[in-house]
Amino acid sequence: MVNIEVVIFRTLNSVCGFIAPYVTLVSLEHFLPVRKKRWAKPLLYVGCCLFVGMIIYIGDRANLPGALIPFGLAVFLCCEGDWLQCLSITLIFSSLGLSFNALVDSSFILWDIIHFLRLLLWLGVYLSLRRFAPKQEYNLSPSLWVLIDVLTLTPFAATLITVLLSQNIERISDNIQGFLLLLVVTLSSFGLLWAVVILARQQKLEQEKRFYEMNRLYYRNLEQEQFQVRRLRHDMANHLQTMSGLSEPEMREYLRSLINSPAMEHAQRFCENNVVNVVLASKMAVMEQSKIDADIEVAVPSEIPVQDVDLCALFANGLDNAIEACEKLSEEQRRVSVKTRTDKGLFVMKVQNSHSGKIVWENSMPVTTKKDAGAHGFGLAGIREIAARYGGSVTITEEAGQFVLLVYFPLNENR
Repeated sequence: MVNIEVVIFRTLNSVCGFIAPYVTLVSLEHFLPVRKKRWAKPLLYVGCCLFVGMIIYIGDRANLPGALIPFGLAVFLCCEGDWLQCLSITLIFSSLGLSFNALVDSSFILWDIIHFLRLLLWLGVYLSLRRFAPKQEYNLSPSLWVLIDVLTLTPFAATLITVLLSQNIERISDNIQGFLLLLVVTLSSFGLLWAVVILARQQKLEQEKRFYEMNRLYYRNLEQEQFQVRRLRHDMANHLQTMSGLSEPEMREYLRSLINSPAMEHAQRFCENNVVNVVLASKMAVMEQSKIDADIEVAVPSEIPVQDVDLCALFANGLDNAIEACEKLSEEQRRVSVKTRTDKGLFVMKVQNSHSGKIVWENSMPVTTKKDAGAHGFGLAGIREIAARYGGSVTITEEAGQFVLLVYFPLNENR
């Protein structure tokens, strides 16, 4: 007679075998967005089914490649993102899932709840990501993804060595070292996954800081314009009274001077991009106040595959450093030049300014001269991080009393 409880239990365990791959797929989407193609998500689900559901024994040389290769191909074909990012996430998920499968499948005592345990693992991963991961794509710099790849190679290689190069076992005591190593690999892989989340959260905080700076610059520029308008309105009665006592030629000249005053001008436009205009207008006001001769020549379109907060940080940090250097010089020596081009799929920004000639270099970067050095010197480092994240670079040189900052990176429309 069939035991109904046993049937129900096995049915639930089988259902878990279909749910676990979907939970794995949803966890992947926290790191890699799936392509907007009809075939992408179903194909990725099939890859996750082979990856999560494959039975892997210690000493089995066939099933591990049969789970790893389809899963890796599915991630690269169905997910968006840089190949370094896809490689990092594939290695981390593979180390975590394959080591856990080998640990559970080789125990010989957990077969009745294998699919339930796998669902429990990936459900824990998904809930942790949903609770702590930022609500955005992970867009770390290439150097960070390379670092994550290097760190992941150790647990990944340990899983391959333990499973592929060990002898077949019939009980846990036959290879207790292998079981302990797989347990350590599972825990360390989850730790690496958590490290990516922490790095992404840090990046989100930095972007929020840049966004705050962009808004601050915008409202500062707006306040300056409104102050000029209020001052003109306040003086309008005096202007009218003055004009009433002038002859017609004198009145025309007086009107011309009023029309050309800064209060009557529209907001300064340096290019088609509003973010760049706001930053440059704000910094121009500072340079005028500090009596710095500015040469601005930028050509940035309104639509560009660069985040607004990154554009703001590039121009704001570059000009802040230039203004700070010029303020140490006499007024006749204060000069700043900003030239930007976005031609042939390449963004190039060159900021050039006079300096006092006292620059201390460390690791190809100038060292801040402020007393509280620990709280400063992040501007150029932030510019370098942004350029690296977009696949470019930063060059800093000193030429005949001029400090030259050159930033360049490709404009990837798919980013």
